[in-house]
Order: sequence, then structure tokens, then C-alpha cells
Amino acid sequence: MKIIKRIVIWSMLSLALQMSGFYYINKYYLSDETHITVSKLQKNTETEKTAEVSVPEGAENIGASYNGKYVAYYDSDVLKVVDMSTGDVSTVDFESGVDVSYFKWLSDRNRMLIAEKKKTSSGVTFELSYYDVDKDTKDSITQLTWAGKNAEVSDIEASPLTNMIFIKIALNDYQSSIYSLNIMGNKSKVTTVVNTIGNICIVPHVDKLYYEDSKNDRIYATGTKGKVVIGSADKFSLISIDSNDNVYMGELADDGTVKRIYYGQAGAATSGYAYVDLAAPVMKEDICVSSDGKIYLNDNFKGILTEFSSGKQYTYKGNFLQVYDGGIMSLSEGKVVKTPFEAAK
Repeated sequence: MKIIKRIVIWSMLSLALQMSGFYYINKYYLSDETHITVSKLQKNTETEKTAEVSVPEGAENIGASYNGKYVAYYDSDVLKVVDMSTGDVSTVDFESGVDVSYFKWLSDRNRMLIAEKKKTSSGVTFELSYYDVDKDTKDSITQLTWAGKNAEVSDIEASPLTNMIFIKIALNDYQSSIYSLNIMGNKSKVTTVVNTIGNICIVPHVDKLYYEDSKNDRIYATGTKGKVVIGSADKFSLISIDSNDNVYMGELADDGTVKRIYYGQAGAATSGYAYVDLAAPVMKEDICVSSDGKIYLNDNFKGILTEFSSGKQYTYKGNFLQVYDGGIMSLSEGKVVKTPFEAAK
């Protein structure tokens, strides 16, 4: 009887620890803390207000939050976040001796994941933290201590739906490793077929990551050893994965440009993938896919963004930065310009 009682007690303790881990990760750095209220909808006829936001010359990693409300950039070892409606600037604070290796906005809320780098006698330590812009709070998530002195975090992919985070660490100019962090806070190195890893994209609803072999122009998915095969096409580039788990891959021409885009459900047979032929090959960097699966082609020289399926063209000023939910973000004469799609036609 005592043995049975001990088993029950330890089982309950284990379950409590697991639930506390689930609560922490879901509540604090991936939770959207949604509160539902019912109210009468009224059409807003006022034009969205946008402040004039200047960015210092030499600023790096300029990027907007998913809804275009905030813009962040890294300048002179300082991470700054600007409210696009007011122009107010916030500075994200770090401990002495800490540099920002990488930061990235979450895909559906005004929060970012930050990889903080601190040098040690044996190499470097990366601390993954999150910053909630609306609350102006920053908290640590976990530490990564597997990298050498020259390592840098080069990408972070996160899914609030599965509470999975993948961190790509560039060991040098050619080799990278990927590490995962799950809802229980468990960290592990991800087994990959190659270490010449290019672009990575997370599948929102499934614990899976797609990644490029940048040396041989192939695409792989975690949990499998074989490359993604589509017909007789030989070389591919990973473009994006949308919010409905559709993977977008570009078939490459001999010069490395994309001549055709294939897309279909992650994990499904590629024989059922659809494709679109481009009128002329384009650079991979000039293709972007919105969260709802719209394919856009950018002509930075003309300042025109074209939605492929409809042929609609949207004009913007300066150099293209990204598409946010509802418009285009660009940099013109040292200022961030926010152009809603309605005003960009």
C-alpha cells in the first residue's frame, strides 16, 4: 500500500512540474493574453496616424512588428524600438558586457525574441529572452552554452501555437547548428542532414522545421533524412511557410534566380503541390509571402510591389523593408515609411 501511495505522489509531482513549465512558456513569452469582450463595431473613417521616424545611418536589422505598430533597429550596440504612431523611442536594456547577437519579432504579437551574447573564458554564452513592447518588460527564457567564440545567432523561428522555438547558430561563415526549445523548457540540438544551413522556416501547427542546404540548393525537414523532391526539378530555395502550414519553395535557374514557385501543405505529398511560373526569373530576396499566403514580387528599383495572383501593384518610397499586416514598410532618406495598401495603389 505504501508503494502505491508513493507512486501516486511522485506521479502528481511530475505532472505539477510539467504543468508549471507549460504555464510559464505559454503565459509569459508566447501567450497573447487575449481577453474577449463584446461591443458594437463602428467603422473607423480616420486615417491612420504615422509619425516621422528617423533611423541612424548604419543601423542594422531594421524590422517592423507584425502589424506595423513598432519598428526596431540595432545601432551602436543599442537596441531601440520606435512607436510608429507617436515616434516615441524605447531602449531595451542589457547587462554590462552583453551584446545583441540577433532579435526577431513574433509573427502575431508585439513581442520579440532576443539572443544576448556574452563572452566567457571557454567561448560564448547565449541567453534567449523576450521583450514585450506594450508592457516594456524583458525576461530571460533560457541559456545556450554550446557555441564557440566566433558563433552568432543568425535566426530564430517560433510558433506560439506549438510553443516551439528553433535557434540557428552560425558557427562560422559556412556551418551552422540548430537547437530547439519546447514547451517544457527542454533544450536539444536538432539533428540535420547537413550543417551548411541557409534559410529556416517553422511549421506553425506542427513541431517541424524546414531548412535549406545552402551549398547544394536542397531543402530538408526535421524528422526526415531525404531531401524534398518535386518532380524532376533539381535545385530549390526555401522561401516561406504561411500561417496555414503551406510551404513555399523556389525552383532555381542556373544563375541562382527563382524561375518557378511551388507551394503546398507541409508534410503532404509534393506531387499535389501547386506552382506558379514567373514571367522572368527574380532574386529570392525579391519574393515575400504574407501570413495569409499571398505572394508578392518586389521591384526595388521602381519602388513597386506586385501581388502575383491579382497583378495588383503597390508603390512605395525608398528601399523596401518588409510587408506587414496591411501594408508596406520601407526606408526613404533615412526615415521609415509606413504605406498602407489602400494608399499604395
